[in-house]
Amino acid sequence: MNDAREPGDLTGVTASAAALNRTVDALSADDLAAPSLLPGWTRAHVVAHLALNGEAMAGVADGVARGEAVAMYGSDEQRDADIIELAEADGAELRDRLLAATTAFADAVEEVADDRWGGGFSRTPGGVAWPAATLVATRRRELEIHHVDLGASYSQQDWPDDFVAELLDVVSVDQAGAGPFRIRATDLGRDWVVGGGDGPVVTGTGADLGWWLTGRGDGDCLTSDNGALPALGPWRRASGTTPA
Repeated sequence: MNDAREPGDLTGVTASAAALNRTVDALSADDLAAPSLLPGWTRAHVVAHLALNGEAMAGVADGVARGEAVAMYGSDEQRDADIIELAEADGAELRDRLLAATTAFADAVEEVADDRWGGGFSRTPGGVAWPAATLVATRRRELEIHHVDLGASYSQQDWPDDFVAELLDVVSVDQAGAGPFRIRATDLGRDWVVGGGDGPVVTGTGADLGWWLTGRGDGDCLTSDNGALPALGPWRRASGTTPA
């Protein structure tokens, strides 16, 4: 990803977290119990995931500050079980955990010295090592994408332009196996190559392109100059970049 920010720059993630917290604060108990845009998950599951993910990434940042490679989760099974358990909490507890995770993550990142960002972390113990320098950008993607997944008042069209550009930097690499094709963001005035080579050109707003490339939506707002959108695989983070 071509990211001009320093690894510990919290500017974007702080704004994304504040927007998310405003949305969650406005959700009633019935709203939280309603389905999200993610199959099988209520909005409470999404909020629980974001709270626990923030706690996990705060732990990673604490490890990075100490020069240690820390795993985000003990196991995928434990991660899933923790989400299910927290999703059963009442709205006040969910909101408190999300806000506390936001603060914990920011505080932990601020403790990382500039020369510590060369380290790494993993999703689970013994898993693929990911660059610590991508941690803040990863957390912002979690916040922005899952904010839309809530299916509440926030859509991909609300994504900040700088986030959209960073997202397309990442997903254009992650979906390389579906290429070759090119994406053209009409509102950003930029193209990205997917999978090498030229191929067809898929055109739309950056937000709609990002939503489609992350496996959300059918791309009905997009056009392709050969008349058909390329078939995408599931969105999986490319090895050596950052975990989903």
